[in-house]
Amino acid sequence: MSTTDNASQTLFRMVSLRNPQLTETKPNNLSFIQRPKVAKGIFDEVIMNCPPNTSKIKAIEDFIEKREFKFTLFNSEKEFEDENYKYLLSIGRKITKREEITDQDWERTNYYYTQMMDSNKGLTREAISTLTRLWDNLIYQIITQKNFYVKEAICDILKAIHTGYAQNIEVNEEFIKINGEDPVKNSLNGKIVIPKELFLNEETAKETNGGTNDPRLSRVDQAQLRLNAQNNLTIQTAIHKKEELKKLDLELKSIQQDYFKEREEAYKKSYNNYAEQNKLKFQEQSLVSFEINKLIEAKASDEELQPLYDKLKKIEIIPHEFEYKKEIDLIVFNSKLSSESFDTLIGSFTNSEPSVFLNQKTVLKPENVLSREIQLAENIYQLDDSLKTIEDILVKIQDKIVNIEQIILDNTPLVQEQYINLEGATIPLRNSNKSMPLAYSATVGLGDSGSFVSFLFDTDEFDSIIVKAKVIADTDLGHFEEIYTNIQGKEQRMVFPPILVRKFRSIANFRVELIFSDSKEYYAQIDKLTSDDEKVGMLTPLYKESISSKRNNFGIKRVGIADYLKVVQSVHAYVPGLVSNIENVMASELRHKSSVARDYAEITDTTSKYQESEKLSDTSKTSRADMQTEIAKEIKKEQNITSNTRFSYNSGAYNFEMTGGYANNSAQQDSVRQAVMKSQEITEKAMEKVVSRVSEERVQKIIKEYTETNVHEFDNRGKVTETNNPEMAKPKHISGIYRWIDIKYKNQIYNYGKRTMFEFMVPEPARLHRLAFMVSKGQILTTPVDPRSARGELKMESGKEATRKLLEYWAKIYKVELTPLKESDVQHYPFVESFYNEGNCPVVQRNVKINDGYVAKSVKIDFSYWRKGSGSSSRINLDFSNGINKEFWFEEISGTITIDNLHLSDTFSLKNSGYNLGQIEYNMYFNLKINPNKLEAWQTENFNAIIKAYEEAYKKFQEEQIKLDEEQKKKEKEAKEKMSNFYRFMEQDVLKHNCIAYLLQDYLDTLGVPFTTGDRMENFQVLLDKDLDKYTALAKFMEQAFEWQIMDYTFYPYYWGKREQWQEMYVSNSVDPLFRSFLQAGLARIIVTVKPGFEDAVQFFMTTGKIWNGGEVPVIGDPLYMSIVDEMRAPVGKPQGKYWITKLPTTLTILQDKSTGLAVEQPLPIFPETDPANCENPSELESKSSFVSRDISLAIKIGKESTLPKN
Repeated sequence: MSTTDNASQTLFRMVSLRNPQLTETKPNNLSFIQRPKVAKGIFDEVIMNCPPNTSKIKAIEDFIEKREFKFTLFNSEKEFEDENYKYLLSIGRKITKREEITDQDWERTNYYYTQMMDSNKGLTREAISTLTRLWDNLIYQIITQKNFYVKEAICDILKAIHTGYAQNIEVNEEFIKINGEDPVKNSLNGKIVIPKELFLNEETAKETNGGTNDPRLSRVDQAQLRLNAQNNLTIQTAIHKKEELKKLDLELKSIQQDYFKEREEAYKKSYNNYAEQNKLKFQEQSLVSFEINKLIEAKASDEELQPLYDKLKKIEIIPHEFEYKKEIDLIVFNSKLSSESFDTLIGSFTNSEPSVFLNQKTVLKPENVLSREIQLAENIYQLDDSLKTIEDILVKIQDKIVNIEQIILDNTPLVQEQYINLEGATIPLRNSNKSMPLAYSATVGLGDSGSFVSFLFDTDEFDSIIVKAKVIADTDLGHFEEIYTNIQGKEQRMVFPPILVRKFRSIANFRVELIFSDSKEYYAQIDKLTSDDEKVGMLTPLYKESISSKRNNFGIKRVGIADYLKVVQSVHAYVPGLVSNIENVMASELRHKSSVARDYAEITDTTSKYQESEKLSDTSKTSRADMQTEIAKEIKKEQNITSNTRFSYNSGAYNFEMTGGYANNSAQQDSVRQAVMKSQEITEKAMEKVVSRVSEERVQKIIKEYTETNVHEFDNRGKVTETNNPEMAKPKHISGIYRWIDIKYKNQIYNYGKRTMFEFMVPEPARLHRLAFMVSKGQILTTPVDPRSARGELKMESGKEATRKLLEYWAKIYKVELTPLKESDVQHYPFVESFYNEGNCPVVQRNVKINDGYVAKSVKIDFSYWRKGSGSSSRINLDFSNGINKEFWFEEISGTITIDNLHLSDTFSLKNSGYNLGQIEYNMYFNLKINPNKLEAWQTENFNAIIKAYEEAYKKFQEEQIKLDEEQKKKEKEAKEKMSNFYRFMEQDVLKHNCIAYLLQDYLDTLGVPFTTGDRMENFQVLLDKDLDKYTALAKFMEQAFEWQIMDYTFYPYYWGKREQWQEMYVSNSVDPLFRSFLQAGLARIIVTVKPGFEDAVQFFMTTGKIWNGGEVPVIGDPLYMSIVDEMRAPVGKPQGKYWITKLPTTLTILQDKSTGLAVEQPLPIFPETDPANCENPSELESKSSFVSRDISLAIKIGKESTLPKN
C-alpha cells in the first residue's frame, strides 16, 4: 500500500488589503527614527521667524517658493551613489524590503556611525551637517512631493544610519524594557518620525473687524434675547445660590462639631475646678447627710434630727456657675469659614443687600467684626435675631435650599422627544423653535457670596459642542482669564456655566473667544458690563487664511493592491493522541469480558451536518466534512477590517495631510504576516469546533433490535517460555494501552490573484433620490421622560439622590401621590421623680423611647421641684446613655434648660439624680429629625412609585407606537416586495455614476452628449460622426476597465453630509433598511478594483485623461504606480508566508506497542517536510513515525481451557 499520496484541499478564500499603520513615537524607542535635536536645519529657522497668525506649513511653502535650493537639494537618486551614501543606500533598501542583513552590512553601519561620533559620543560637526542636509531634504520632499525616488532614498539611508546608532547607544535596564532583549534587531523595524514642531501650529487666528458687516438684531430679536437671558439668569442664580448654601452648610456643621467638643471640654474643666475648691465642704455635707439618713432609718425623733439639720444649713456651698462663649460668633466664623461661605452667611442671614455686599470678606479688621454684627465701610449688618444657635442657621439653610429647588424646577422646561410615523417608519421629530444662530446675551448675576456673568447664545444645531472657550476680562479687581472645554449645547442653545465668579464688581472689558467642534471660531466683545443691563449682540467670526492645495483627481485615491488569497490544507502526519482505554490483566489471571449491543425499533442517534458551497469564476468546487465546513462558518464571522495610514495636521481652517498609498515590499510582508495570522486564527477556531464535534461522536450510543455478544478473553495463567530463569518465567501483570490517533495538517496561504484598487469618497451619494417629508402632518407621539435620564437639574438617578422637591415635581407629572412624611417633629416626654433627700439623691434610671425613624438632636427641659431640706440651692444631674452628663445648680424652684448635640434614637437610658431634692417634675421636649435611613427609605419608596408610573406611561406610548406601525404594515409589505430587488440595482447605478463623474472630473461636459435627433418615429435618427466613436470608446472603457459588479461600498451616516440637509436625509419613507441607509448617507466610501489587463490603461487615463485605444500601453513614470506594476507582473500561485501546523483528533484508536496488522513500510503514513525552516513553528513538525510494526501475537496455550460456559 502506498503512503506517499497526500491530497490537499482549499479551506477558504479571503482578500487581504495592504495598508500601512499609523504609529505613535516614544522617547528612546528604536522602533522610531527621530531627528537628532542638534540637527535642526533651515526650516527650523523659518518656523522661528514665522509671522504671527500664519500657518507653519504655509510659511515653509512660501519660503520654498522664494528661495533656490540647488546648492543643498538632492535632485536625483544618482547623487546618492557616491562613496558617502552608496553602501548606506544599499543596506537601507535591504531593510525596506526585509531582506537578510549580512554581518558585513552590520559592520559597515556600525563603522559609519562610529565615524560620526566624537570623543564624548556626541555627533561631530560634519555628522551634524550631513544629518541636517538629509532631514532638510526629506522635509522638502514631503512638502513639495516633487521626487518620490529621492524621498525613498533618503528614508533608506536614514534607516541604515539608524542601525548604526542602535549598535552604539548605551544600553540600560529601561532601554531593554522599551526595545526588548535584542534592541539592534528592533532597529530594523524603525519608522521615520517627522518633527511635529515644524508642522503643528498653536491655536492662532487672524481677526477681522466686524464693522458694519456684522448682522444687526431687530428690536424684537433683542427683546427675545433679553427675555431668554433673564430666564437663564434666574436658573443660574438659583443653582449658584444652592451650591453656595450647600458649601456653607458643610462648613457650619464642622464648626458646630468643634464648638460642642470645645464646650464640653471647658465644662468638665470648670466643674473639676469647682469640685476641688469645695472638696472639704462636700465631704462635710456628705457626712452630715449620712448621719441624718442613719437617724431617719433608726426612726429618731425630730428633736434628735434638728441639730443635724441646723448644722447642714450652716454648710454653705456656692452653686457651680459655668459660662462659655456664644455659639454664634461672627469673629469665629470669619476665621474658620471660607471666603465664599462667610459672604454667603452675611448675604443670606443679615440685612445686607447683595448689590452692596460683593466680595468683601478676605481679611477684615477685628474692630469691624463683632459677635453678631459686621461693619463694612459705613454700613453695619446684623444677624437675624431669631438665630440663636448654629442649628438654627442650618435649619434656615435647608429651608432656603428647598425654596431654591422650587425656583429651579419652575423655570426649567421639560424636554420631551416626539416621534412621527411615516410610511410605517417611526422617525424622531425635533420641535425647531425659532432661534437666532450666533446671537448672544451676557448678564451679571448676583449671588449671596458675590457676582458672576451669565453668558449664552443660540446655534443653528440642536446639539452643538464648544471645544474650547476662553474668557478674558478686565475688572475692578484685576485682569482675569478663564478656559472652558467641551461645553455641550442643548436644543439649539449654548449655555455657559457661571463666569468670573467673585472676581468683579464692575467689568470694563469682557471678551469670549469660541472654537466649535467643526473648527470654526467666533468671539464676542463687550466694552462695559454692568448689573443693570443685558448685553446682546451677534458673535463675530475669526477668519483665518486658508491654504490652497489643488489636488489632482480629487476624491479618488489609489489605496494599493488587493491580494486574493486562499488557504490550502494537506495531511502532514498521523501521531498518537491521548489514552483512550487501558486493559489490565493481573498475573495468573484468566479474565474475559463480553459486550452486548442491542438494537430496538427506536433508534436514538446524534447527527450533525455541515455543508459548504462556494462558487468561483473558474467553477471550482471543494468540500470537506471534518474541518472545511467549520472554516466556512468561522469565515462568515470574521469582519473585513481595513486600515489607512494617515498623518494629518489640523489647525483651524488649515489642513495638511500625508497618506501613504505606496505598497512597497515592506507592506507586502506585513500583508503576508497579517494574512497568516488571520488564517491561523480562523483555522484554530474551526479546530476547536471540530474537536467538540468529534468528542460527541465518541460517546455515541446505539441500541439495536438484535443482540450481539462480543467476548474478549485474557489468559495470563501461563509462564514466559523463552527464559531459563524461574523468576522471570513467572506470569507478570499485563496492561494493554489503547491510544487515540490524531492527524496533523499543514496549512499554507497561496496568492491566486491581485487587483489594483481605487477608493472613491462620495458626499451625499443619494442626493437625487432622497425623499423629503413635511413633518407638520401626521400623528405625533410624545415619549414620556425617564426621570433617571432627564437633563440638568431635573435628573433623578436614584431614590438616594431624590430631593423632596424633585419627587413632588415628577409625582405631579405622572400623577403619583406621595406618602406623607414629617422631616422634623417634637416629642413630649413628661415624668416625676421623688427623692425626699436633703443631701445627695440616689440615681434613678428610666428608659425613654424615641419615635421610630427619628433622631433626637436636642432637648428642652421644663422643670419644677420643691426642696427636702432648708438649703438655698439644689442640683440636678442628668446622665444620657450616649455619654452626655449634665449637672445644673439652681436657686429657683423652676426653670428651663437646653441640651444640644444629643443624637439619640430608639430606646435609651436616662439616669436622674441630684442634691437637696424632694420631688421634681420634668417636661422634656425632644427636637426630632428624621433618621437618614428612614428618609432614604421614603425617598426610595416614592422614587420607585414614580418610576413605575413612568414605565406604565412608556408602555402605553409603545402600544400607541405599535398601533400606528400596524396601520402601516400592509403598505410597508407591498412596498418592500415591489422594490427590494430594484433598490440594489439603483444603489449600484447611482454609485457607479458618482465614481465615473469623479474619474472624468468635467463630467458635465462629457456625459449626456446627444447623438440622436427627432421626437417621432418618422424623424428619428442617429448622428454618425467621429464624436460618436470617442464617446462610445469612453463608455466601453469606463464600463469594462473596472469590476463594477463586485464593488464594495460603505455608507456613512447623514451627519457627514451638509448640515442643512440633515433632516432631509434623515427622514426617509423607505422601509428597506439597506436602501434607507443609502438615502440617509452623508458620505459613501466605494472601493473598485481594476480588471486584470486594464491596469496600464487605467493608469494612463488617470495621468493624462486620455483613453488608450490599442497597442501596448506605455507606463507613465509614476513612482507609486511603478511599484504596483512590478507586483502585478509577479507570478501568482506561490506560497505566501510560512505554513503552520494544526492538529485534530480522529475516532480511530490503536493498541500501543502492538502490530497494526497492515503490511506496509510504516504502520501509519507520515509525510516529512523537506523545508522545516519555512514553518511558523518547526518544533511541531514530525520527522519520523511514532508507530512501530511488531510480529508479536497471542495464541491459545496447550492444556489451558477457557472458563467460559459451554453452550
